[in-house]
Amino acid sequence: MKTITANNQLQKGTRSLQETLIALAQSESEREWAFPGGDRATCPTYSLETDLGEMLFAIPAPWEGRQAHLFKLNHEGGTLFPDAEINIPYELNRRISGVLVTNEDGMTMVFHRGTFTAYRGRVPREISLEHFRFWLHEVDDSDRTSEMIAVTSTDSPSIRNDIAEFVHEVKRLKERVKADAQNDPAADSSPEGSVEPDVGWRTNEEYEGDKSYTPNADTIDYVYLHGPLCNALDRKLNLLVDGYPGLEVGKHQVDLALVDKVSNKAKAIFEVKTSASMSPQLYTAFGQLAYYKHRFGTTDTRLYLVLPESTSPDFLAGDFFAKADIQVIFGEAGSFRANNGKTLEEILRVFE
Repeated sequence: MKTITANNQLQKGTRSLQETLIALAQSESEREWAFPGGDRATCPTYSLETDLGEMLFAIPAPWEGRQAHLFKLNHEGGTLFPDAEINIPYELNRRISGVLVTNEDGMTMVFHRGTFTAYRGRVPREISLEHFRFWLHEVDDSDRTSEMIAVTSTDSPSIRNDIAEFVHEVKRLKERVKADAQNDPAADSSPEGSVEPDVGWRTNEEYEGDKSYTPNADTIDYVYLHGPLCNALDRKLNLLVDGYPGLEVGKHQVDLALVDKVSNKAKAIFEVKTSASMSPQLYTAFGQLAYYKHRFGTTDTRLYLVLPESTSPDFLAGDFFAKADIQVIFGEAGSFRANNGKTLEEILRVFE
């Protein structure tokens, strides 16, 4: 994956992002937005329905060689200020947070450098990247390699929900930084002070596998969906686990797990991948799940491979994973189903 730096390609990708979102909008109006520095601007504002509720999206006039995109989740009235911004520069500018990235298939993706402001000022980038650790990818950033947050693709079928998940996580990050700073006045100036400590079985090393590879020509890898899919699955599991008082949702060194509160062992482990082809991604998932079961679970731990719903027509490896007792689940937004048609609710009944 490589950062797009040509002005004409950046403007084309930005228009594509805007046109895709506008085409999905439920309504349009002129709304006044406020900014932390005290400035205000009236912008074309669009309402988008997402799995997380209404998301407002605004396009202010370009300024200083960049185009801003403003997002607000579930506005309850009063002063309208953005929960998150994706500002795309029209040339390589690492001081601006938004980035357009292209991959081997020519897909245009929207990434973020992890620069956010919250409470008393800028959030240290180490904290931002730790918070978005499941969203990170290495990108060829002109003369260097940079870790960035994958947000969506300009032609993603789930673009509304992809961006809503990103905005939701930005809000959580800002709330966390503010809470840390209020509890410890020195915390906002110390990156170590705001990083959540790992606990219990989740402190152990992660099975890495081979994360660098060149996809085959017929392999489609929806890399930008990993973070949103992890988020949506996390929310769904937390909702469903209320019916299972002995279980809790865990993550950190694995994508997600259902953990026995008494033994602190994983009863179920979920590994999220973004390609349906038998590429190194799926071979890595096979190894990761086997290792995680050995390291964090028991002989009875159930294993699940989670893929984007958009990959289901191309997934041909069901028998391979079934023979290894790994169940495949397809998901988008808040909806998850197994490749045998069972819903996530039905799948979890095995723990009753």
